[in-house]
Amino acid sequence: MQKLTIYDISNLSGVSVTTVSRVINGSSNVNKETRKRVEKVIEEHGYVPKQSVRNFTQTGFVVVGLMMDDIRHSYMSELAYSIDQELRKWKVNVIVCNIVDVEREFIGQVDDLIDKCVKGIILLGSVFENNICKVAIERRYRGFPFVTVNANFSLPNVYEVLQDQAQGARDAVRYLYGQGRRNIGFVFRNKSQSDRKKLLGFKEGMMQCNLNMKRMFEVEELTLDGGKAATASMIGRHPDTDAVIYSGDLLAVGGTHYLNETQIQIPEQVAVIGFNNSSCAGYCYPPLTSIDNRISESGKAAAKILLNVLNQQAAENVMIKCGMVVRSSTEVYSYRCTD
Repeated sequence: MQKLTIYDISNLSGVSVTTVSRVINGSSNVNKETRKRVEKVIEEHGYVPKQSVRNFTQTGFVVVGLMMDDIRHSYMSELAYSIDQELRKWKVNVIVCNIVDVEREFIGQVDDLIDKCVKGIILLGSVFENNICKVAIERRYRGFPFVTVNANFSLPNVYEVLQDQAQGARDAVRYLYGQGRRNIGFVFRNKSQSDRKKLLGFKEGMMQCNLNMKRMFEVEELTLDGGKAATASMIGRHPDTDAVIYSGDLLAVGGTHYLNETQIQIPEQVAVIGFNNSSCAGYCYPPLTSIDNRISESGKAAAKILLNVLNQQAAENVMIKCGMVVRSSTEVYSYRCTD
């Protein structure tokens, strides 16, 4: 495989470096004939960053990359921790890369990790499930191994650990229905592919129970304040709401803050369910019932897949079924539901 740079492709195709970058990134702002010319050069030469070619020939010290959009979220930090702990058992070192703007920074950050001689990269979260990242992985990093947690690419060099979040949301609706709840709301962030899957599961569960779906509220960010504001809006418009499912635990904590401040009893008047079963689920009153997408198990699975790939052993995608940990926000007693 030739060690072409983006400048080589520019010279071979007779277009500017900027145009080449647009084609690699999947931009629609490129003339059709120009795109074909650039793609032909890429196809003929199998372009990947020259550092990644060198990387596959190295022996000894092993480093992998771990990329996420916000390590401050407890879900991400717990997932990263489980991956790091599993890889350390095999003397594999991890470089953590936190990306603020995934679509704008992805290629630069991946190139930087490859320049540091990482042998593979694990992507955390559905935020990477976008056209820019997919085109870059498919064309620019063809042959370089990636493992994703909750991002679906269906590419030959990408191995996936997927949590069945739609199933988790469906089960949560059925659980609340079994408690006699009929006016169930849902708070989510529509920008996230992961949240869209949870929303789909919520809708399916509501349809199966023949319940009204008018209590769906969208937030801009997965924050405590976002959950608090969405809950206030929901209760203000629909005071008969008797249960709320949140797409993340932090949103649910915000919801409990609002309900407590307005003296709405949890769970007697409104039951609350979070998502991820992260550590913050227990950091509020009452402690949160939360859909358990098995963070530790997901992290270990991603680490083992990458280890198998690096050892040239068989590796398969993994689908992890969600459970639910029931706490006082829905029940007066607590237990763990694994089905």
